[in-house]
Amino acid sequence: MLPLPILKRRADEKRTSTVSLEREGRDEIRRITQAVEKVPWSISLMQILWTAGPVTLIGAWGGYLMGYGKAPTMENYVFFISYTVITGVAGVLANLVHHLTRGRQYERTEAKISRVIDTLPDLILTTRNLIVESLEGDARRREAAAMLLRKQDLSPEGVELAVQELLNDADSARIIARIDIYRRVGLYARIRDLNSLYSDTLEPQFTDLADVAPEAIGLLRDRFYGIAPNLHHGVPRDDNFLERILAASEQDNDLLMTLQDVEELLILAFELISGREITMLTFEYRGQWHLARALDQLEDARARYRIAQATGLSRVKALTVYLAEQSDTLVEDAASGLRAEVLLARSREAMDALADQIVRDAAELERAFDSQLRARLRQQSDILTNALKLFKSVQEAYENAGRSHAQLLRLSTRWEEMHSSEKQTQKLRTGRGRRGLRVREKRIALDDAAKADVCRALSKLMQGVNIRHWGHPRHTPLSHETLLNHGSDTLKRFAIDVALTLEPHIHLSRPEVQRAINATNAAYFGQLEPNMSAPAKAAIGAAMVKSIEPDLSRSAESLALALVRHYGVPLDDSAAEFLVTHYKAREATLSMIAGYHSADYSPVSLLTHRPPVTGKRPQKWYRALVRARRALG
Repeated sequence: MLPLPILKRRADEKRTSTVSLEREGRDEIRRITQAVEKVPWSISLMQILWTAGPVTLIGAWGGYLMGYGKAPTMENYVFFISYTVITGVAGVLANLVHHLTRGRQYERTEAKISRVIDTLPDLILTTRNLIVESLEGDARRREAAAMLLRKQDLSPEGVELAVQELLNDADSARIIARIDIYRRVGLYARIRDLNSLYSDTLEPQFTDLADVAPEAIGLLRDRFYGIAPNLHHGVPRDDNFLERILAASEQDNDLLMTLQDVEELLILAFELISGREITMLTFEYRGQWHLARALDQLEDARARYRIAQATGLSRVKALTVYLAEQSDTLVEDAASGLRAEVLLARSREAMDALADQIVRDAAELERAFDSQLRARLRQQSDILTNALKLFKSVQEAYENAGRSHAQLLRLSTRWEEMHSSEKQTQKLRTGRGRRGLRVREKRIALDDAAKADVCRALSKLMQGVNIRHWGHPRHTPLSHETLLNHGSDTLKRFAIDVALTLEPHIHLSRPEVQRAINATNAAYFGQLEPNMSAPAKAAIGAAMVKSIEPDLSRSAESLALALVRHYGVPLDDSAAEFLVTHYKAREATLSMIAGYHSADYSPVSLLTHRPPVTGKRPQKWYRALVRARRALG
């Protein structure tokens, strides 16, 4: 038990920290609002007085002297001074009336910005709760444990709880909690002692669960070796979440997106409003117009192929998540980190079992009528119908990836033919000069005017989202099914609207923008809590965004690989040094990439990730649906 003076001092420090956060957050909200809605009064007044005073008198005196060849008389001075005073007073009064009438609009804009900053973090937490709510049994515990282990500031008690949820072993939980205590004080020598002592006990447990929950086990293994998530590195994003959301919007089918995608988009929106800037690296060519156009077409084809290649996995994940959310299927969850082949095999197995169950229930219903059995059969047939649509979208996505691959090869061949005779395109330009092939940096960000526009639009959208505190016992007198179905649909529609609101400002639909966002980590917002005020959330959001260390090494290495394999341009020493110096690319990786180029270069097959074999859609699925319709009349 701590002495009372120490407890009082800690409470005072906490209050001081909270007040500081409130002040910084209010300043941030006010700064965004003033940049759009209001010019400072002192500046406006000085502009009017300067224009109506000295500028007018000097102009009048100069004009009179040039027109009449002599200085103005006293009567003229009285006229000009009277004119100046009258116009100045009129200008001040007009500006005063303008500020009085615009004051309410300024207050409304500030209230909307504050509301958005206050509500977005709560919606993120609500989404996470619904993700866990949609799972059952061990999958529910594993997902909750993974969410805990992602927290950078998780206490040793929290680590112990997460390990207990994952491994269901109290002794192992206490061991890793002890390791976390040593990590907090930097005693890595003791951590190595415990690793040596208990690795033979814990490693087999990690291996047993690696195929079921690879991401959660990866986080747990890091904790065992004294490694916690780094605040400055951020949190990895869920791959291709933007593609799934935009596809759901275009096809008017929210089954194509998941609640994890909703969480990722809400985090991205809060990052951008808090001031996040994401750097995007692309190639550009300055020189002959036909080469520049060929490069633009090749860059566009490369970006579209990368997105098409990832779309197949996105569709497989959407299918698996949908089946996991239904209580009548064999799929427990769609854990992050599993390969497409594994997810697809689980989905097919679950759909086969569901079709068999539908046939059995239909036969039983035909023998004897049962209202509960009829309702269950209708629900199962609806699940299988939606799963069939998603399975078809998986096949179409992989077929489209093949077409994009063929188009990319054609444009690669065309570029090779055109650039082989051009010295300007045969190396990457890193020094001075206007012509040649260069790396270009662009930034994905919202300026203050765009932040205000986005907040005004989101504030209006939030009026229709009444699930901000869903999941809390005091705010959710609803059944599990109502909470899950209505909450999931509402959040998915809201996420689509958020994406459409951001689109005019940062162009989320462009493949290169999606690639750049996927290549970066999200800011860590684990310190946000539901009961915080809007200014406190604004201060934490801005601080977390500023703490992220920009890491362009993956993007630079991807550009280097494209330079060699797509464009047939050798990666010489100066280009490699440029990428290492400016973007922290790894020298060993660049050396390996440089070895790909040869004198007899020809476009290689870029289908680096062979798609899983989806196979034909079994006729038993369709026959089961026909049997169900016949039994249901």
